[in-house]
Amino acid sequence: MYQHYARPGPEDSDESTGHAVAILTVARDSRSVQVLDVNTDYQRLWGGTREEWLGATPNVVEQEAANEQILARLRGALNTNIERNFEGIGGREVSRQRDGSCRHIEWRITAMGACQHDAITLVLTQRDVTDQVENEAQLKQLATTDMLTGLVNRSQFDTTLRNELSRQDRYARPLSLIMLDIDYFKDINDRYGHDVGDQVLVEMADLLKGNLRQVDYCARWGGEEFMLLAPETSLEHAVLLADKMRCVINTADFPTSGPITASFGVVEARPQESVKSIMKRVDDALYLAKEKGRDQVSPIELVKSMRFA
Repeated sequence: MYQHYARPGPEDSDESTGHAVAILTVARDSRSVQVLDVNTDYQRLWGGTREEWLGATPNVVEQEAANEQILARLRGALNTNIERNFEGIGGREVSRQRDGSCRHIEWRITAMGACQHDAITLVLTQRDVTDQVENEAQLKQLATTDMLTGLVNRSQFDTTLRNELSRQDRYARPLSLIMLDIDYFKDINDRYGHDVGDQVLVEMADLLKGNLRQVDYCARWGGEEFMLLAPETSLEHAVLLADKMRCVINTADFPTSGPITASFGVVEARPQESVKSIMKRVDDALYLAKEKGRDQVSPIELVKSMRFA
């Protein structure tokens, strides 16, 4: 019989779990999987007492159907390897709790000696890695998100743009890029202070997120500049989208600074175009909008022709 053990010392009262261990037995004829023994961490992870688990079906995840699928996978692996060395199976599963929360469980099942008396003894080890997964997600968010506005940051947008340009080359679908710059933003900072300037950037980000399509990507490029990436969008439709956003900004309420306008540069990606090339073109288009008086979308001629068509 497996020697039942608990973690010593004051950790005994801790609700967290270390490595949960269950000793299992699998009969060769029925392939039923039963618990021979469990350690204290297994009880902490799944609840119940040691006595209640003896002879029961082990828990790998909370959901019954998903748990049975894993045990079926185990039985299949044993059928294939029972006469040879069973190298074990494992994975990381999302275990949904009855209260709606989720736990991430890392697990592995290995053999504990050779098959004896028409049965094989196995060891199930498990670890709750929810904190680790959540920390990794937070670190990823910090690495890909602009902390002031909550938008995608420049580095992540650059990666997204590269991926979308590659997809455009593969499938020959239109892809447009829009760069916008808040007009006279330096005057806002000089007049009201940088705290107000930051608040304007946050309000602008919320405005963009609330008025773009679900397929569009929005990022803070730096300072008062923002990027909009519009997949499956031709230049003509991208100009319409940019002009719509220009009008939304013109009519929006910015309580900390008063009315605001923005200038827009718009380009459509060319076949096999590099990130450097399209970024240079959209920056030039934005510069043209600024030169023509701000609060405009470049190419201006295209906007005018569509308005009067």
